Amino acid sequence: MQYSNLNLYAVGAILCLETLCGCIRSTVGQYVYRLYLQTYSSSITATYLNGSFNYDAHNLSTISSDTNCRSNAHIVTSGAQAWAQQRSANLFFWIDLSNGIPVIIATYVLGVYTPRLGIRLVALLPMAGLSLQISIWLAIIYFQLADYWWIIASIIVGLSGSESVLIFVLHLIVTECTTESERSSRFVLLGAITTSISAVASLVIGYYISWRGFTDLFWIALMLQLMSIVVGLRYIRPSQFIVKTSATLECRNDCLSSTPRANNVYTRKSSKLWAEFFEVFTVFAFTRRSRKKSISVYLTLLAFAAYTFTSSSMSVLLWYLLSVPFCWSSKEIGNYSAISAVASAVLRLVGIEALTKLGASDPLGCAISHILFCGSVVWTAFAQHNRAIYLTLLISPFTMYQGSLTWSMISKWLEPHERSHAFTFVTETNVIMIAAGGSFFNWLYARTIVHNRRFTFLLAAGLNIIPFILNIYLLLVTRKLAAEDNITRLMEIDSDLTQLLETDTNMAQGLEEDLNGIPLMKTDEDTASGHLQPLFDDSIDVNPPGSLNPTIHLSISN
Repeated sequence: MQYSNLNLYAVGAILCLETLCGCIRSTVGQYVYRLYLQTYSSSITATYLNGSFNYDAHNLSTISSDTNCRSNAHIVTSGAQAWAQQRSANLFFWIDLSNGIPVIIATYVLGVYTPRLGIRLVALLPMAGLSLQISIWLAIIYFQLADYWWIIASIIVGLSGSESVLIFVLHLIVTECTTESERSSRFVLLGAITTSISAVASLVIGYYISWRGFTDLFWIALMLQLMSIVVGLRYIRPSQFIVKTSATLECRNDCLSSTPRANNVYTRKSSKLWAEFFEVFTVFAFTRRSRKKSISVYLTLLAFAAYTFTSSSMSVLLWYLLSVPFCWSSKEIGNYSAISAVASAVLRLVGIEALTKLGASDPLGCAISHILFCGSVVWTAFAQHNRAIYLTLLISPFTMYQGSLTWSMISKWLEPHERSHAFTFVTETNVIMIAAGGSFFNWLYARTIVHNRRFTFLLAAGLNIIPFILNIYLLLVTRKLAAEDNITRLMEIDSDLTQLLETDTNMAQGLEEDLNGIPLMKTDEDTASGHLQPLFDDSIDVNPPGSLNPTIHLSISN
């Protein structure tokens, strides 16, 4: 119990530190954009040579007057702004693309083999990768390294599993160290804490950038990341998760030996080392469940993949807000991020409670969220004033239900022993779609910013029709499945009632036979006694003790 509490406290501390570090790392896009914008001039070749820049690396909080953004809706994006946005979006296209394959492989391998490696090691790997990434960022700033170092840093953090694996492992720790009755409250508490920290940190970071620039923030992020590693090494204890995962696989394949080692950790036979690697792909096979349940699973996965891809279009929102007609500063972006975090946390809970009370199913809730997503994206595309952007915060929290409800829907169609591999597959799908979507939409925005800066958002709204249609189809399938389940349940109840009635009938017949049989025996006995009693009536009292009386003997025998 003490180890469980230590693990929970460690998870809370790591989540707080990682949330602060993540808020700082999210400002790298602003840094890159301002870097390109400050180095722009009429002669680009004079300031850009071999991927290196001449700039003030220690303070990019201001922009020179000749490239200053003017907040006027009627002014077309200037050459400096267009060039800076193109270069920024193109760089992040290559960053996302180069990060995609390593993070996909690492997420899958680490997710599948977490029981073998141990949750502490798997949690420390992403932390170490993020520390190396921030260190390379600082080297780029101080030594004015070429652009490809941004890509190298992204590949390194991808090979370590990135944040997706870290969050996956932290969720496993919380699940393992809590009982079922208190688990939900622990997740809600941790979510509330991280949301509050994110809101406050985003607000403070925006003002800090305007005051001191980016370099100090990256140093702070590196220290926070190192503190997370220390907490993980010191307080995350060995886990019983290995036992639970092994036990679920033991009944389906003969991969486990029957002899436990120390700490109740079972070992697998070396001949079956790769069996678990392919289990993630076979967990959704049609042979494991009914046809309609399998269709429901695949529809849910496809809808989730399509939603994740289209929602990654919002990765270009930063470039969109940094240019005309908004021309937001770091303070304005920080204010927006803080309000967005609070609004998302509050309104999302209000929305899901409303849908629950109205009796809306999960597919219907997802379909509604996709309609709202289309409206929010189109509104953003045609917004011309700051207040229009803030108004989207009243809609955007209700557009994220597909991401959260997918886990619930998937778990309904699967057996308990299948959920671990299924959740690994969902996590992997999320990583793939984010990498692919982020790369695609940044690439597209870089090539359409000059001609039509709204095109990326409008395309995302159009593509979001796909998950909407899939959820409508899923709604119809689940209704038929629910109706069939109700019919099956009624048939089972009817069968049970029929068996119960038959049992009652048999019992009644047996009881009736017993009741009819008892009086007949008594009548015979009484008749026999009536004939015999007069013959021995006077001798009953005079017979000495121990004498054999045929009448009494007969009566006792009967």
